[in-house]
Amino acid sequence: MFLRKKIKKNFFDTNGFVLLDTSLGDNHLFSSLITDIEKSLSLALENPNLKKFGGYLMGNFGINQGPFAKKLYSLVFKDEFIKYFEEITLKKLDSFDINYGGNLVLPKKGVQHFHTDGKYENEMYMVSIATEDITLENGPTEICAGSHLKSMSFHEFFFSKKDKKKLLMNKGQILIRKHNLWHRGTVNFSNKQRLLLSFVMIPKWRNTNIEPISSEFEILPNFFKSSLMGRIQEFLYVRLFSIHTVLKIFKSILLSQNKN
Repeated sequence: MFLRKKIKKNFFDTNGFVLLDTSLGDNHLFSSLITDIEKSLSLALENPNLKKFGGYLMGNFGINQGPFAKKLYSLVFKDEFIKYFEEITLKKLDSFDINYGGNLVLPKKGVQHFHTDGKYENEMYMVSIATEDITLENGPTEICAGSHLKSMSFHEFFFSKKDKKKLLMNKGQILIRKHNLWHRGTVNFSNKQRLLLSFVMIPKWRNTNIEPISSEFEILPNFFKSSLMGRIQEFLYVRLFSIHTVLKIFKSILLSQNKN
């Protein structure tokens, strides 16, 4: 895999992410794999239980790559990419466990609060591959560059100065992102779902339970539990977004005061 316009390590350290141009968009094996993935995704979307999944109202689901996981991995993690990944993380690839996941945003849905993926100190990296063009129209991820440089509670982040960027991607581009970079999903204004597949790189020292690769490509609940309480929480999150934001700020302030 040929990496065009390599970005230096100091950019990654300062901003918390890098976007890489690759030759994957011209690779017939990659294109064929995407075709197969899209067919499986269409079948998975026919599951009548999706409306009961946590994340449905918000319009944001998780993914298990299933039988495509190892194939996609073999196309992405070539020697050149492995060397680059190890250079910017200062970690050997074999020091990570890998979760073969992804993110699906439904049409006309997808807005989220800014958040990080887990606790600040729990090291983790996201390697995401654009299997389609991601534009302003179909729900790009929005990040706050440099927001990973210090640990912040939600209210501290909310009132901080932000360098917001919506990450537009061309088919075949790769995004490497630190887990503690503040980010959010944005609305998919298009009439088609938007898929982004990711490898979640988790250091083995964390002893995390990795989700097994499923026998089929699967759409998974996300953010909220698929329970009555989970649905209520998600309803408040989506339907009363501004009020939910205010409550989240107050809760964050109270938790910070209790710690002090």
